[in-house]
Amino acid sequence: MTGRVGIYGGTFDPIHIGHLLVGQEVFLQCGLDHLVFMPSGIPPHKEYEGLATADDRAEMVRLALNGHDHFVVSAFELERSGKSYTVDTLRTLIQQMGDGVELFLIIGADNAVDMPSWYEPETVLGLAQVLVAERPGFDRGQIDPILKAKMQFVKTPLLEISSTAIRERVRAGLPIRYWVPDAVADYIFTHQLYQ
Repeated sequence: MTGRVGIYGGTFDPIHIGHLLVGQEVFLQCGLDHLVFMPSGIPPHKEYEGLATADDRAEMVRLALNGHDHFVVSAFELERSGKSYTVDTLRTLIQQMGDGVELFLIIGADNAVDMPSWYEPETVLGLAQVLVAERPGFDRGQIDPILKAKMQFVKTPLLEISSTAIRERVRAGLPIRYWVPDAVADYIFTHQLYQ
């Protein structure tokens, strides 16, 4: 893989149309050549009951991206043991991909606000251009000013949709059609996830 490569990490539990819209808009607006959706292994900032297995989350992302030539899924973090730190992932990707790649890390506005609590946030900003997808109710003033100066902000569709809400709808027996791609909804019900 060469050129301008976006890395879009997340728990993706499950991946939903909001993730896909953000990915598409960042890909187009920032002139990326490839966009890698990277489900996190053991996310250091998210601890909750009922996390779908790594295999289930990776497969749902694969199903959601099916047919897009420039979007791919990577199980890199899922295959690693221990907690997933962005700085370690970026260092490894740079070593593996070589000099022909310029990395762009895509994060949500909530992650931009939390970035001072990340492991080596300054190093993250030195390894990749950080692209922040703005969200409803987001105020840039909440971001650490030193970190904010090194970020690029991308206007994306403002949808109030979350993986948490989708899991709750599944548990309540409510439909999730239109919240996730049809193939993902079928997978969730076939494998009885989040029940």
